[in-house]
Amino acid sequence: MERHKEYIEHNDLKDSTHLEVSVYYTKGGPNYFSRGVTPRGYYLSVKPVTLGESTVSYTMFSGYSHLLLETKRFSAKQFAQAIEISKEHKERLISAVIAENKVA
Repeated sequence: MERHKEYIEHNDLKDSTHLEVSVYYTKGGPNYFSRGVTPRGYYLSVKPVTLGESTVSYTMFSGYSHLLLETKRFSAKQFAQAIEISKEHKERLISAVIAENKVA
């Protein structure tokens, strides 16, 4: 499936050099970590990462995600719509990740 990603350089993060902001589709289903069900649809995700020459490293379970659009299946039209919707929520998630991972 498609994934829309962008990397934002940020110097005030502990153990990370950038923020990865991505919009993606997931089929959803059982979530064994939360003991719930993840809805099928398009999500916005922001997480701290360290970019190397050919690698991207991150800490598991770091960052935040937000359901943008719940759907029954993937479509390019809905993916484009999810990217537009993500602009409304992007700054809030970025601020939350920075606050949680800021150097003291």
